[in-house]
Amino acid sequence: MASFIKVAAVAVAIAAASTAAKAEYPDKPIRYVLHVSPGGATDVMARKLGIGLQQELGQPLVIDNRAGGRGASQMAELKNAKPDGYTIGSVTNTHIAAFHQTLKQYKIDSVDWIARLAAEPYLIVVRNDSPIKSLKDLVESIRSAPGKTVIAGFTRGSGSHIAWEMLMKAAGLPGNAANWVPYDSVGDGVTAVLGGHGVATVSYVDLVKDHVEAGNLRVVGVMTESRIAQFPDVPTFREQGFDVPTEWQQWRGVIGPKGMPADVKQKLAAAIEKVMKSPDMQSYLKTGSLEYSFAGPEDFTAFARKQDQITVQWLQQLGMMK
Repeated sequence: MASFIKVAAVAVAIAAASTAAKAEYPDKPIRYVLHVSPGGATDVMARKLGIGLQQELGQPLVIDNRAGGRGASQMAELKNAKPDGYTIGSVTNTHIAAFHQTLKQYKIDSVDWIARLAAEPYLIVVRNDSPIKSLKDLVESIRSAPGKTVIAGFTRGSGSHIAWEMLMKAAGLPGNAANWVPYDSVGDGVTAVLGGHGVATVSYVDLVKDHVEAGNLRVVGVMTESRIAQFPDVPTFREQGFDVPTEWQQWRGVIGPKGMPADVKQKLAAAIEKVMKSPDMQSYLKTGSLEYSFAGPEDFTAFARKQDQITVQWLQQLGMMK
């Protein structure tokens, strides 16, 4: 009997220790693997999110930029990482398109979907000294010299590239009418235009606002239903005669290696939601014309599946996949 009691006591102690260990997550830094280079919109938000999560979780969020291979480097890191919550990654609609093009070894079910963060509209900018004053000017410039106009953008098949192709379709131009030159991030595309290496780029408010205010860039169109507060004088695509689907927006989220414990995902998601609702982050979202669109693991997974269906439809329609 004494032996039985001793064994039972040991078992209870082990179980209690195991439970305590789980409750202590996280007890070391969390690595946040990004698919973009430093300075891009995803990178900027990740660093802001990291500050808030460190306060919520008590551990630093270490940013690890893996921009190589158009998402391949990042996805390889996630695939090889333990699904213990200490390695997470950034995700946008660009990933879903890539799963059907350059990253065909992955699919929606290759990762765990932890939290959706925000959505933001696309816009097109040119240098301020450019003769192009509107989308019509840009389209006519492309029409007059097919294949010559360089558009400095994110990787082919990305959300911003599909947005561009939607404009070309609305303008009655083929996809190769302009020369889409891919860069490692949306921010790199902005830098290329500033340096005169591209005529235009597809970007977001938070990446171009300072450059516009400094007189270096000009926004020629916003892909929204109505004009946005940050650039009230800039007409929408539709106002300029280009009927594009304004519901197509960039969204950002957090994913992790496949097989993460449900309680770890929920704890991360709860902390992320709290940070996203904080006054500081809400101010950042408003300034960048970002829409708060938090979704937890279950809803984000369902959303990703729906986005996958829509993305496939557009890629097929644009001739970018069979």
